[in-house]
Amino acid sequence: MNQRRRRKHLNPIDAPALARWVVISIFGAATGLSYVYLTVQLHHLGVQRHAIEQELVAIHAQNEDAHVQIGALTSRVAIERRLKEGYLKLVPITDQSIVRLNPAAHRSGEDEVQPVVNRGGVK
Repeated sequence: MNQRRRRKHLNPIDAPALARWVVISIFGAATGLSYVYLTVQLHHLGVQRHAIEQELVAIHAQNEDAHVQIGALTSRVAIERRLKEGYLKLVPITDQSIVRLNPAAHRSGEDEVQPVVNRGGVK
């Protein structure tokens, strides 16, 4: 009789229900950890993007400064001043340094493409 009473008071474990809740819990935990990881990664990438955008703005400003400086140094007035200071030296171009190209002699023939102007248009 003791064995009957012992068996009556034992609580059986429902294995399929326990396994289902363990799987659901693991899935929920994995989903939560993934969400936190992706949120932190998104924040980190946002900080990196902001730093790169600031660097890009600084580079654009440097580029504009360089364009202004190049414009100032290559202006006619600046070049003439440098020439007067002796920093630059100009050498005249000789005739033997000049290359002249003669246009080809115009030959009229049947195989030649000729420009045509239609002023009246096609009706």
